[in-house]
Amino acid sequence: MRVAHVSTVHRALDVRIFRKECRTLARAGHEVHLIVASCPAGPVDQVTFHALETAPNAGRAKRIFVRQRSALRLCRKLRADLYHLHDPELIPLGILLKLRGARVVYDVHEDTPREAWTLHREHPVRARLLSLAWLILEGVAKRVLDGFVCATPTIAANFPPERTIIAHNYPLKEEFEGRMRKRDHGSPLRLVYAGVISVVRGVREMVVAVGLLPDALGARLVLLGDFPSAELEAEVKALPGWRRVLYLGWQPRERMLAELAQSHVGLVLFHPEADHLDALPNKLFEYMAAGLAVVASDFPLWRSLLERTGAGITVNPLDPPAIAKRIAELYEEQDAVDRMGARGQSAISSDLNWEQEGRRLVALYARLSPG
Repeated sequence: MRVAHVSTVHRALDVRIFRKECRTLARAGHEVHLIVASCPAGPVDQVTFHALETAPNAGRAKRIFVRQRSALRLCRKLRADLYHLHDPELIPLGILLKLRGARVVYDVHEDTPREAWTLHREHPVRARLLSLAWLILEGVAKRVLDGFVCATPTIAANFPPERTIIAHNYPLKEEFEGRMRKRDHGSPLRLVYAGVISVVRGVREMVVAVGLLPDALGARLVLLGDFPSAELEAEVKALPGWRRVLYLGWQPRERMLAELAQSHVGLVLFHPEADHLDALPNKLFEYMAAGLAVVASDFPLWRSLLERTGAGITVNPLDPPAIAKRIAELYEEQDAVDRMGARGQSAISSDLNWEQEGRRLVALYARLSPG
């Protein structure tokens, strides 16, 4: 079956879209195309790329319009049997494709209506309007589209169960097996955070906490990701704890995995925003796969996961002194970090991996096949 994945937002080699879903479907025998804003010159792992038209010097509204128009043209040209959309703003495109007789799947990475409140909480009117817009679009999608691929059970509960599957954003075992080495517990403490750097994802608390750790630990915090604004970057760099930060910016995946391999503890200190409480961040599971001890926000869902697997501890994400205290206690306890890392790897190897999740995606495509 000829299938086309479409995103106007994500990177060409996005982990969920390309590395997991597209490659899994190609290996299952489908002819897979990926429509994104910028892409490799030729096919990669049996996936063919198609570049969207862009307008880099235009305003945001025009850029969105240009990419949407380009996506529609490319979809019409491809004449795929099934289109798999990865952004909520592509729902109107999905409706147009349905009117042309195509099968359309919507991949729900986030609880978008709730996320609007978090991203725009300083502008309540804008947040309310965006949240309402996403609710209306997703309401139409539920009536019209053929299938939904949801990243968490909480998100899946909002969509028709007979047309919905859950594909957790768990790691690819093949990326981590044989890569990680045993760390020397006596070496200086190395913390790591990989992902979007923002206030609600705890960048201030992480930097303050590392600055409060005892000097004897020789602690360093490795930050892998981009700041959303120069103002936030300047503010965080002015914090006393910045002296212990190694800021590497966004890095290619191989470099990111290498940095995890050299670290002891992975941090996931999201603020208790509505769209965070039931989320299952990819980075949490990648830390486990890399053999790191996880220090995460004390949300009930995350606490349950870490207690069940034994892969880490939870803390109040808004309390830097408490965060520093728990990290110091964890590191000083003999072999605690190694034990948690080993338990996390075991959980990923047994069932919390993409290889298990990908089977449900292949089964959904089989049900939607023209045959």
